[in-house]
Amino acid sequence: MTHTRVHTYITFANPYLVCSACGQPVPRWHDDTKCGCAAGWWNDPCGHRADFDSVCPSWDPVDGCQCAEKLGHVPHPPAPQQQ
Repeated sequence: MTHTRVHTYITFANPYLVCSACGQPVPRWHDDTKCGCAAGWWNDPCGHRADFDSVCPSWDPVDGCQCAEKLGHVPHPPAPQQQ
């Protein structure tokens, strides 16, 4: 008998989140409560069990990044393109 499991990931609305442990972009996290894994949660794709920080101080869920309009210029990476 073969058992397979599909991992469940939750995608963040804020595309400017980075892992506080390594600084890599964190577009989503593994939710062990939804897929039944015993492995716990982790940031995807880096795999760290760490908090995350936003590198865009003006991001909000309605208007997105407003740095140019509100703050002039804030150096942060562009948001990944939605597919």
